[in-house]
Amino acid sequence: MTAFVVDTNVIVRVMLNDDKLQARIACDALASASMVIVPTHVFCEVAWVMQSIKTDAGERRYSHDSIAAGIRRFIEFDHVVIAEDEVEAGLQMLDAGGDFADGVIEYTGRGLARGAAAAFLSFDKNAVSTLAKRGLSALLPQ
Repeated sequence: MTAFVVDTNVIVRVMLNDDKLQARIACDALASASMVIVPTHVFCEVAWVMQSIKTDAGERRYSHDSIAAGIRRFIEFDHVVIAEDEVEAGLQMLDAGGDFADGVIEYTGRGLARGAAAAFLSFDKNAVSTLAKRGLSALLPQ
């Protein structure tokens, strides 16, 4: 058995099944692995890719809820290794209607603050609003 560090495109193929051959190859490879390691930033990219896919009418094809559900299905397998706290922060942000990456950035940044009171600072009004609604310190630069 082999351990794999998985790239974004492998997870996207599995989740979307948009290229049947690559999806099957990816599934077979992941099933054969003793360990599937997914760095948190890969899920940031997965969420971004899925949010970027539009319908013919220009609307998002995948909602925050469907993206979160897809990530949750992927990580429920026993041999998938993730930074659980970081991924959970991203999923909580998706659940609240925000971006996965913003949840991860806020969480990891707060951890790096070494106990200091640190606020998430961004020009992204939705990110600041969503974090503030969750009771987290977030500000728009003035």
